This record gives sequence, structure tokens and C-alpha cells, in this order.
Amino acid sequence: MRAARTIGVMHPYAPFAGVLLLPGRAPFGSTSAVTLADSQPIAQIRWHPWSVAARFDILDAFGGAELAAGGRKGFWGRSYQVTGPGGGMLLDLKLSGWGPNGRSTVTLPGGQTLATKGKWTGRTFEVLDGSGSPVARLATTSGAFSMRQDSLAFELTAPVLSIVQAIGLAQCMRAAVEASRSGASG
Repeated sequence: MRAARTIGVMHPYAPFAGVLLLPGRAPFGSTSAVTLADSQPIAQIRWHPWSVAARFDILDAFGGAELAAGGRKGFWGRSYQVTGPGGGMLLDLKLSGWGPNGRSTVTLPGGQTLATKGKWTGRTFEVLDGSGSPVARLATTSGAFSMRQDSLAFELTAPVLSIVQAIGLAQCMRAAVEASRSGASG
């Protein structure tokens, strides 16, 4: 495995503030590019479509190095984890509610916790720090008449998550929504 390359002066594991555009599943192929708001490629998502655990990999922008892997923990689909290439935990997501004000917990390395608030099934939510201040928000960018709302914009307003953690959190949320639609979340 090749080492991850940096994009400009950004490192994929450093705290990040900005906008990430995450595509829906590629109609052909198994990877999709993640870009910055200016369309600069920053990473790729490799899908594992036949995985029961909703697995995915986050690759560098060139598709050569694996930056992280993620998927569902356990059988019921209420917990998701993203790990780095060495197996270390990058984030752990525990879902606790699906309603319009559903709150869930994101645990980062070192024990820092963030809360999420919003409508997961509508793919619109905020990430809050320990004091309750918003540090990020995710929204669907697909058209209003689209049958599938797969394209997402993740705006990180404070450098609390890295690029890899932000992509991983968005992918875990996407997997949870897909599991709820298929009835696999228990």
C-alpha cells in the first residue's frame, strides 16, 4: 500500500474546515470522487455493494492508497465505525434516534464526543461540539425531483473533524439511511 499523498497543503488526517462534496454511487464502477467546493479532487469512496456490513473504503484522490475503511458494527445497524489503515479507530457513530430531532453520538480518538441533531433519513443534520455549538452540517444536494437523494455537501465550519473523518461520518450516515430503507436496521 502506498502512503497517502497530500493535496496542496492539506493532509487528509489534519483538522479541516471547508466544504466537501460527496457524490452518490457511481452508476458504473465501484468508486466515486469526493471534491472540495472548487471541484478539486480530495479523495475517493470505494463501495462494497454486496457487503452485509455496509462496508466502504476511503482512498486518496488518486485511488492508490487506502486512507480509511468503515462499515456497520454489529447486526442491528445502530453503530458504525471508521478505522485507519492500521486499524485504529477514527470515529465511532452510535445512532440513537431517527425522528426530526434525533440525536446520535460521534466518538473520536481520545474520547472527544460530538452530537448530531437532525433528520437522518432526509440526510440533513448538524454536528455539535460538547458545548452544543454547530461545527458541521450535511445536506442533500440532489435535485428536488430526483428519486434518489445521494449527492451530499458536508460543510465543516470549525476544524474539529479531518477530511477522512468527515467523509467517513457522511458514509456511515448514508449506510444507516440505506439500512433503514431496506429494513436491515432492526
